[in-house]
Amino acid sequence: MSNDNESGSTFQIPCRHLRSKEMYHQSYGQEDDEFSSGLYTCMKTQENFGPDGQPVGKAECCSGRSCHLS
Repeated sequence: MSNDNESGSTFQIPCRHLRSKEMYHQSYGQEDDEFSSGLYTCMKTQENFGPDGQPVGKAECCSGRSCHLS
């Protein structure tokens, strides 16, 4: 079994400051289901944008950002 998803990219570990309600009931690395809200919050800013002013999300909060902490 591969770690690749359907788009062909590998799973990236999101920033440890990223939160969503799904993180409290899904298994680590589990894909979002049809009931996922898709709403994320940065615990550093307590908003839907990070310290760098960019939006937060599972795909956005990865190792390329200056504020990322794994």
